[in-house]
Amino acid sequence: MTERSDVTVVIPTHRRNDFLPEAIASVLAQELAPAALVVSDDVGDPATREIVQDWAGRASFPVRYLDSSGPGAGTAGASRNAGAALATTSLLAFLDDDDVWHPTFLARLVAALHDDAGFAVAWGAADVPGYQFPRARAGLTARDAVGRNPGFGGCNVVVRTGLFRSLGGFDPQLTVSNDKDLYVRALAIGERYALVPEVLVTYRMHGSGQLTDKTPQRAEGIRRYMTKHEALLSARDRRYLRAQLASVLRVTARGPVRRWWHTGELAALRLVLAVRGPR
Repeated sequence: MTERSDVTVVIPTHRRNDFLPEAIASVLAQELAPAALVVSDDVGDPATREIVQDWAGRASFPVRYLDSSGPGAGTAGASRNAGAALATTSLLAFLDDDDVWHPTFLARLVAALHDDAGFAVAWGAADVPGYQFPRARAGLTARDAVGRNPGFGGCNVVVRTGLFRSLGGFDPQLTVSNDKDLYVRALAIGERYALVPEVLVTYRMHGSGQLTDKTPQRAEGIRRYMTKHEALLSARDRRYLRAQLASVLRVTARGPVRRWWHTGELAALRLVLAVRGPR
């Protein structure tokens, strides 16, 4: 019989019914089962509800469908928060609807979460060659993490529910980087984390709409993030985030002149970042 943990898993979903079953299946396949799974659907799709109800019949623990559509919906942070609000467990874990956990994910992170750690983090890898995801290292500070994401994602962390709620959860106004933002805020108040240096998450790369897509919403999210963390950002961090913004605006800006200008801006920022090397 599979041992059960004191973890509530939340899967935020947004019209990804082709991917969602595999994400749910990876939760059901955990060697250390969660206490509960909540699938938070920010569009209230009847087909998504059916998928969740079908998988609920196969689980040894409660699996709940949550219609989190309505006012305030529309970001991954808002959807995650809605699911987390239902948790009665001491720990929370989040899995995106297009990614999958390895069977030992919960067992390894829960075991690593020592008394003075507010969260535990593992590594992840893409399901296709050519994509490199950052791998967190031990002892990072808020200033280390605020610019280029060192490996704090929405799928590779188990966090204490009390800490999550004391931070106000994910920022629902951030369309991007709301996962990194949460853990930067945790580090900024002195929270520590446990590191599990193993690849325990598979990130699936696809063309069905991802937060890395170059859209006006992504550009606005980068601007919001930079404004929010202005006091923590180093000069290099600002250049890095401005380069991210320029890479979006060179595609989404109105008119060819603006797009060309942002293309040149991106080239200049990348050159400066390359010449000056790592922080």
